[in-house]
Amino acid sequence: MEPAIRIFALIIGIDKYKSGAVWNLESCVDDAQKVRRWLRKDLKVPKEQICMLLDNHAKKGDIEREFLRHLVHNEQIQYGDAIVIYFAGHGSTVPAPDGWFHKGSVGGTSEVLCCYDYGHRDVAGMSDRSLQAMLEELSQVKGDNITVILDSCFSPLQSPSNIRARRHTRWTPSDKIASRNLLAGLWPASRSREYPRGVGFYNTLNSAYTLLAACSPGEKAVEGKDGGKFTSAFLETARETPLHSASYVSFLRHIRPKVGEGQRPLSAGLNAKRVVFDAVPFLPDTAYFQTDMVHDPKMLRIGLGAVNGVVEGTEFSVHVHNYRGSCNPPIAHVSVTDVYPTWSFGLPSHAVPAGCWAQIKRWNHYDGFGLRSRKPLSILLRPSSVSLRSMGRSLLSRPKS
Repeated sequence: MEPAIRIFALIIGIDKYKSGAVWNLESCVDDAQKVRRWLRKDLKVPKEQICMLLDNHAKKGDIEREFLRHLVHNEQIQYGDAIVIYFAGHGSTVPAPDGWFHKGSVGGTSEVLCCYDYGHRDVAGMSDRSLQAMLEELSQVKGDNITVILDSCFSPLQSPSNIRARRHTRWTPSDKIASRNLLAGLWPASRSREYPRGVGFYNTLNSAYTLLAACSPGEKAVEGKDGGKFTSAFLETARETPLHSASYVSFLRHIRPKVGEGQRPLSAGLNAKRVVFDAVPFLPDTAYFQTDMVHDPKMLRIGLGAVNGVVEGTEFSVHVHNYRGSCNPPIAHVSVTDVYPTWSFGLPSHAVPAGCWAQIKRWNHYDGFGLRSRKPLSILLRPSSVSLRSMGRSLLSRPKS
């Protein structure tokens, strides 16, 4: 049995808002569901390790409660497991009250994630200061392998092009949000801490988590019927990239061209040069077998042989690595020409680098043995009950010397 993938996710997508003063979006819920499908199908994350909040189930209180239940207090999460928090919805910027950044501070603004009840009954959303404190609290008990993905924007420049794209921009003005409401909704642990001015969600010096943001400060995060540009590019890139060896920085470098002009995704945090999810979920896949080149530099030796059911003509695909959940297309194919008990040889269709891995594509026999040979070697070599009975009868019938 394959070990469970150690990723735990809180996914939030909001299209429809409770307040009539906030216009609705059209593809945030779809984006959230796509991210969930990616985790489930591509990375094989068990469904119970994913919590998803959509539309009216994503009120501020809901998000805070599930953050504690599913992440902070979840005994299934071990220290260092990968934690993903994804948010697709409106962002905004709210005037900060006096003393918001430190005692005696005046003026400034705070960025907020707009939960479902944003703007309703004085709910000011999830502020940057609150989220920072929440993530620091989470990292203290679960480690800093936390990835926050935000497909929102907070203060896009009101240029003519941005104004024209406003209907498709994941941002809403905060005209009716009073600064005092930020203090009323502040996460308790953040009340006693000073908060740096002008940082917002783009805190490049934080060590508690790594941020992947849909755009840079002052830019717009755009969506369409096919989804947010950033989320679409993120998922496309994730399926094309060997994530087990890609840092957040290099991963984002491949995302940017897919998003297009006017929206530059960025990563932030002291761990941005770390491998995505700290490589925790990318475990060796037992469907791949080691290869090497011995005797003849053109021939590939595969660590699977006759005892496993390999025969002449068995076909393998050749891959660069053997990690689950990480893009791994075939780089060559091999048809077996020579078979030995525990290994086999074949000529690759293309030149391959050293240290590749092979996966069976076709067994090339029809007696049913190929199906049995997919079992572990210990089972293959275990005598059947029929053969044991036959052996016993043979021993009993043997003449005594």
